[in-house]
Amino acid sequence: MKAIVKTLYNALPFKQTLFSVLKQVWTPKESVFKHLHFKGVFTVPIDGSTSFMINHYGYQVENDIFWAGLTKGWEKESLKLWIKLCEECESIIDIGANTGVYTLTAKAVNPSSKVYAFEPIERVYNKLTANIRLNNFDILAVKMAASNKDGTAIFYDTSTEHTYSASVNRNLLLSQTSSIIQTTIETITLNSFIKQNGITHIDLLKIDVETHEPEVLQGFSEYLATFRPAMLIEILTDEIGNRVHNMLQGLDYLYFNIDESLGARQVEKITKTRHDNYLICNAETARRIGLIE
Repeated sequence: MKAIVKTLYNALPFKQTLFSVLKQVWTPKESVFKHLHFKGVFTVPIDGSTSFMINHYGYQVENDIFWAGLTKGWEKESLKLWIKLCEECESIIDIGANTGVYTLTAKAVNPSSKVYAFEPIERVYNKLTANIRLNNFDILAVKMAASNKDGTAIFYDTSTEHTYSASVNRNLLLSQTSSIIQTTIETITLNSFIKQNGITHIDLLKIDVETHEPEVLQGFSEYLATFRPAMLIEILTDEIGNRVHNMLQGLDYLYFNIDESLGARQVEKITKTRHDNYLICNAETARRIGLIE
């Protein structure tokens, strides 16, 4: 029965037009709007004068953004901080870009910035590049995984049309699905990428790679202490948190765990919490975006 209802719903015409009109007068609760999805292009306002366009492929992230807005739904507190950070960053790298919400936000907020987006999964990469073309943004999309070595790696994916959690960590996917596909992807270190592209500094990094974050930082070893970028990073386990924390010792970073309902709070150590995202930055940056006085 569910399959029949889904088929009938997907066949309904003009859903985007209807929902766009409805949204002007009423925003349903998340428990309702999570079922009200469509496929098509819509505009994402950031503020009164800044926006970008994105393809809605019928999945949760874009649906949340359509109904709730960029800074009121999915990862809203992380995105608020990201917007503030991007305003004064010249060189931004999004590792694990998926369809490009953070990537597109960065370029829309700061058009003069140089933005790089890494996404190794071909079908997801194709959605990312479609969104970049949609906005005519000068963004370099890289169909490789940032890692601690140049070459290839075994990658575990799902058989679904889209994914948010493919990983080099097979056990991570096994906790979510039994339908796992093994594939091979190209990898590159940030050390090599920086040299190949003549990058002189990196101001901001987002690293969301499903427990591969320490390996990304290992591959950044030649430049981490020199560039000392602000980082928005996902921490899914205590082991990952400890490894990242140890790699950043002595670099004068502050750590902020981001509660997507209440905002960021400063902590002494990077550990697994109910809130996966951390902002890691120096005191000057934290002061500029209002996290400390």
